[in-house]
Amino acid sequence: MKSTECYIKMRDNIPYEYSDYVLEKYFHDTGTSQGWLPENNKSVGVAVSGGGDSIALLWLCSKFYHGRIFALHVNHGIRGQESDSDMNFTKDFADSLNVEFIAKSSSVPCERVKGESLESAARRIRQRDVCSMARELNLDSIFLGHNRDDLAETVLFNILRGTGIRGSVGITESSELDGVKFYRPLLGLRRKFLRDILSVRGLTWREDSSNNDDSYTRNYLRLQLLPLIESKINSSAIEHLANFGVDMRRVRELEDSKSQELFDSCIDDKFSGLVFNRKKLRELNEDDITLIIREAGRRLKLKTLSRSRCLELAKLIIRPQSFIFQWVQGVSIISRQGKIFFDDKRGEINNNDSESLE
Repeated sequence: MKSTECYIKMRDNIPYEYSDYVLEKYFHDTGTSQGWLPENNKSVGVAVSGGGDSIALLWLCSKFYHGRIFALHVNHGIRGQESDSDMNFTKDFADSLNVEFIAKSSSVPCERVKGESLESAARRIRQRDVCSMARELNLDSIFLGHNRDDLAETVLFNILRGTGIRGSVGITESSELDGVKFYRPLLGLRRKFLRDILSVRGLTWREDSSNNDDSYTRNYLRLQLLPLIESKINSSAIEHLANFGVDMRRVRELEDSKSQELFDSCIDDKFSGLVFNRKKLRELNEDDITLIIREAGRRLKLKTLSRSRCLELAKLIIRPQSFIFQWVQGVSIISRQGKIFFDDKRGEINNNDSESLE
């Protein structure tokens, strides 16, 4: 062990692996890799629920990020007084770090739409409210507390549901929503390690009681299935799943690049909207047409088609006959006069629905 390392350990009475020296290096290396460093003076938001991951993230940012930091909290109203206590705890912790605290309160149970799970509703509303706070504060970037265990769980969850390359990535290091850039600095760190960082410094966090309810699918994976896999099949299963997600991220980047090139080569610039030259599409194989279909869906912000439905549409495009293919209600793909049109009537349907409700 280097003398500097010994000094750190002796000075702080903190094991070397949790020392400021090691954590600052991880923070700097991750920021450089993900692209939010070396610009270290911009204002950023940190989404903080009060749980161990987000509390550790806020602490790390307060120590090693030199720009202005806002702690952003969404009180989702799912657990009543317990949710209020989470908000108060998070505010007190942010205050102790001299970090500005901003909160929004919403009622997920009230805003949940028909057919939507409580988990999905909470995620949707949380994203909406965080984006809203980011715009109000004029923030370009938000840091999220997803860790390496979350990455592994998401990879396994998506594989079990049936996914392709995109879902196999699990959680990406960065993403964008409504013009706001999201970064996930903790994807290289395990859940337990983050709590150990806090524990050795005498810092506390809140545990969401709903996280112990294994009737939720994600909780069941974390509490039951993954521990069983680790004990019966491979003790390093979480690390292997996370590494698989990282490997698939590189494959996805190559696929995305190819998708965009194919998309641009077949689009017909003479028309507004998404209109493709069918002759050019038919020169491609089914897999390449599928890439274009998925790229078109992403640009129109449509629900992802299953692999079987994508192949069905690709086969229709290759055949000489005309066709109409419904993607979702209000969006159809139509072949006509050597062109493939995306006919999007979602706005009309929504307007009609609104008028009927009034």
